[in-house]
Amino acid sequence: MKRLEGKVAIVTGSTRGIGRAIAIGYGREGASVVVTGTKAALCEEVAGLIKAEGGRAIGVTCDIADMEDIRSLFKKTLDEYGRIDIIVNNAGVVEFKRFLDMDRETLSKVWNVNLYGTYFCAQLAARQMVEQGGGGKIINMGSIVAETAQVELSAYAPTKAAINMMTKCMALELAPYKINVNTIGPGTILTDFNRGQLEKPGNMEAEKGKIPLGIGEPEDIIGAAVYLACDESRYVTGTTIYIDGGYNIQ
Repeated sequence: MKRLEGKVAIVTGSTRGIGRAIAIGYGREGASVVVTGTKAALCEEVAGLIKAEGGRAIGVTCDIADMEDIRSLFKKTLDEYGRIDIIVNNAGVVEFKRFLDMDRETLSKVWNVNLYGTYFCAQLAARQMVEQGGGGKIINMGSIVAETAQVELSAYAPTKAAINMMTKCMALELAPYKINVNTIGPGTILTDFNRGQLEKPGNMEAEKGKIPLGIGEPEDIIGAAVYLACDESRYVTGTTIYIDGGYNIQ
């Protein structure tokens, strides 16, 4: 039996990169998937890929920095499937800018998506799970930079550190409802998200030199995402699983 058979999963920011890989992976494991992003055509494209493999999926446009968009996402999910069992809060933005050049507009852009968007998507999912009688999986997307400082990430890295603690607080409060909350912390994964930065002269080689197993691919995150979403992880909550190719060893 497929490990997510009969479950309904929202994956935010799932039109590319890690989110796309997770959404497709969930479809293969039997979940009914809600693909989200800010571009309707890309949402439908990924939903179509899931359906082409025999899965169930819908595409819903959503900017998680907009509370009305979040409410609309949940309404459309419930209208289509009637319940929510899993949410992966993957949507995020990054701005590479040095601390001395940082401005409030850039900081707000990153924090509104990565912090507030994640927080309120998790909250609405949890409320629905409680209303359903309890049980459910909330998976927040962190990053290795929650623990390893890097230049030009003074806006982004603090949001990922905050997500680790948000996960712990959520897990503590939601444990009585049998809702598991965990974080996945990817290391350096080659996606459109960071491709431009990595492909600057010398950056790819320098990054590879830091990672025993080299730079990862989005598909490397699927296994952990499925595990944290299925019944096998029922006794795992409030933790961060780093998938970083050994980045943290050194």
